Amino acid sequence: MSITPFGRPNHIEDALIQMHTNCWFTWTDSKNKIYANLKLSEKVGIDGNIVDNLVTELPTEEEVNTKLVELQTAWDNAND
Repeated sequence: MSITPFGRPNHIEDALIQMHTNCWFTWTDSKNKIYANLKLSEKVGIDGNIVDNLVTELPTEEEVNTKLVELQTAWDNAND
C-alpha cells in the first residue's frame, strides 16, 4: 500500500486516490471536496490514450471513509 508523501492522510481525496488508478473521479465543486460532490470522470488517460473510464460505480461513502481510516492507521503505525 502506498502512503501519501504529504503526511498523514486527512481527506477523502487521499483515500480515493488509493482506490483506483488514473484520474477516475472528479468533483462537481472543486472548492468543496466532499462526498456529495464526488462524481466519476467520463474519460481517463491510459497509456497515452483517452478512453472511457473503467470505473463504473462510485464507492459508497462508507467504503471511502473506511479506506481513509485504513490509510490513517497505516500512517500512524509507520510514524510512531
